[in-house]
Amino acid sequence: MACALIAMGGCKAVTLAYGPDIVAARTNADGVLSALEQRYTKVTRDPKFSNARMRIARYALIPSKLESDSSIWTARSGSTGATRELTIEGTTQNSQYTFITHASASLPRRVGDSRHIMRLSPLAEDQYQWATDVDHNIGVVPPARAGNVFTALLASAERAPTSIRSDYRAAFPKTMQAVGRLFVLDSVATSPQSDGSTLITMHVFMDANRLRSSNPSMARYVDKYVSSARYHLKLTDNTGAEWFDANAQKGQRVVLRFRSHNGALQPLIGAARTLPDTLRITMNAQAKFGMFTVGVSEMQGSFVQVRTPTDRGWLMRFQKEPEWHLPFATKQLLRSPLRRPFEGAGILFRIGFRNAPNSPTMLYRKFDVAVQESAIMRFLGSLGFTAMNDYAGGVEAEENRFLAEMFAAMRADIRALQ
Repeated sequence: MACALIAMGGCKAVTLAYGPDIVAARTNADGVLSALEQRYTKVTRDPKFSNARMRIARYALIPSKLESDSSIWTARSGSTGATRELTIEGTTQNSQYTFITHASASLPRRVGDSRHIMRLSPLAEDQYQWATDVDHNIGVVPPARAGNVFTALLASAERAPTSIRSDYRAAFPKTMQAVGRLFVLDSVATSPQSDGSTLITMHVFMDANRLRSSNPSMARYVDKYVSSARYHLKLTDNTGAEWFDANAQKGQRVVLRFRSHNGALQPLIGAARTLPDTLRITMNAQAKFGMFTVGVSEMQGSFVQVRTPTDRGWLMRFQKEPEWHLPFATKQLLRSPLRRPFEGAGILFRIGFRNAPNSPTMLYRKFDVAVQESAIMRFLGSLGFTAMNDYAGGVEAEENRFLAEMFAAMRADIRALQ
């Protein structure tokens, strides 16, 4: 999906949406892309964070293993000091993006710098709350401009497929070359509707073979974990009307379906109307970890558009336990702890752009989830850590290089726009 958006965004109209004129638009877009390029350039971590990162990956679902480990945390908070905190600053030093642990940190003031805070709080016996907040300085682009960019992004797809392809190939040649090392916009079908809207279907193909010569470890990881994954995501309103659909029955090909009118999403079927601020998101997902396959069906939650003068983004909250698909080997394990993350406030994920008066804009994300320790959670945690352990090292370094080169290519193309 990200690749499809990049491909759609590879046109001059979308870049112009970053500012009131070409000069401001280029400046704002360059700030965003420079921050992202820095984030993936020769990433290094101080020893404390390197240790903490892998320990948390191993025991995120069994937090009692982490609670009293002083090698991980940088501070305590809360009225009784029971909440553990890990604070990290990310910054470019000597042409490397370096993550450094600190007891505390303020919002980053330089473009590209970031702040990451992870908190672990005990709730009850064997129950813990994780809360993660990340702020990444992306320059001076106003948050409201993010809405303009997404409007232009959708509007750019309301054309004949030949026009879409010729536009992004002409305006963003370096970007398409960088993205094309893994992704291909295989086909685009646009169907004009009688009310002036356009129904768009995009097929994005991911081909790890394109990576083998330059990023062999990353290609093997994609083969092992990504190509076999399946997922289906859709957004619906309270009447059941569908507004967006993304489907990957095989992880190598993603099919996106949406309908747009002058850059505004419309329901796939039926009369045009204004997109509600709150939709329902439904996900089915399945992934393979070695000999085990794990998945969920009908994972439903609310999908809220955040639109204020200083904050533009999306908030997702999941408070309904999905149907779990687990290996037969787990049949005898107690499954009630699988309900715990969806109880109370549920699982929260939020991402967007925000700023304060006379302050730079932050690309932020927030993730909150409660967990209850058990044998089933220990099993799921071991699967996740296996994938993380395979990823850390050569795969991650190659992926970082791929992304840094992609954002550098986008910056070069935008600087060349007239």
